[in-house]
Amino acid sequence: MLVPVVKRIKQNSRCFIERVLPVEGNIVVSVNDRVEPFDHLGDCFFSQRELVLPKGFKPYGLKTEKRYYYSGSLLGKVGSNEVFAPYDGNLSLCEKVYAFKEIDKKYIVLSGVWGIVKSVYGKKSILLETQTKDILLSISTKVQASGELVVFPNPTDVLKRSYLENFAKGIKGKIIYVGHNVSLDVIERAYEMEASAVIVGSAHKEVFDFAKSHNFSLGIISGFGKIKTPDVVYKMLSSVSYRYVFFEGDKNLLRVPIPFDNVNKGINANESIEPIKHVKPNMTVQVLQNPYFGWIGVVDRVCESSIFVRFGIDKNSVEIKLPNFLIIE
Repeated sequence: MLVPVVKRIKQNSRCFIERVLPVEGNIVVSVNDRVEPFDHLGDCFFSQRELVLPKGFKPYGLKTEKRYYYSGSLLGKVGSNEVFAPYDGNLSLCEKVYAFKEIDKKYIVLSGVWGIVKSVYGKKSILLETQTKDILLSISTKVQASGELVVFPNPTDVLKRSYLENFAKGIKGKIIYVGHNVSLDVIERAYEMEASAVIVGSAHKEVFDFAKSHNFSLGIISGFGKIKTPDVVYKMLSSVSYRYVFFEGDKNLLRVPIPFDNVNKGINANESIEPIKHVKPNMTVQVLQNPYFGWIGVVDRVCESSIFVRFGIDKNSVEIKLPNFLIIE
């Protein structure tokens, strides 16, 4: 019985990642330099935050085109409500709108990978050749992001918003795996806390629609609904928690850099991949038949037009008819 194969993790022994400064600055590496994740590639100075004041804002003490305010000082009022500076910066009027811009600060771009510098473009961009393990996502928003990976344990219930806030203080700029399933209130809170991206086993469409409408990076591993994350993927994520990773939503990939000496271990993406295989006992499959839709189990035995699958520690197996399952590798 031939069945389609879905490969969740591929090893890529040669890929390219671009590291870019937000504005032109100082590049400190050269072509053919060998780099590691925490190596300094370049730096620049620029304002990293800006607050646009609402209509009706009345500034306090602004008598020139621009004025400097310390963090916590009074910027002005909107009606009877006072507005205070959230950081050190300059208040100015531009096209009839008041904006408060943080002072320029030093921004450093690190390599994030084990690799080799292949090219440098001007004073802003560095192209690195590296090697990764790529996790295939079922669906994702078409956004690119990168950051430190934080992996939450898989809870038995839907992750609560308070758990998100208490488990990882300061998730700004990080890519977080939040468990088998994510609710709308959790994704909204992750967006408010300025997470770089959220990775999850499954989600309902309203969650994906929120992320898409807010241009927020969301990667769904298994699919829509309530579907568990495959064990092989969760183990992979757990083993690289706190590593710098790259979310490529346009390619439905989460790229995890690996060291030079790990390149030849595991599956190589350059090897030919069989799109279909004969299903056999002890293979891992994902079921597409109710009431087990999305569940992942192990083949117990194979019949002429169906298979029997065991889920978890349950010794009993259930019949799943062809073509309602996929082989997972």
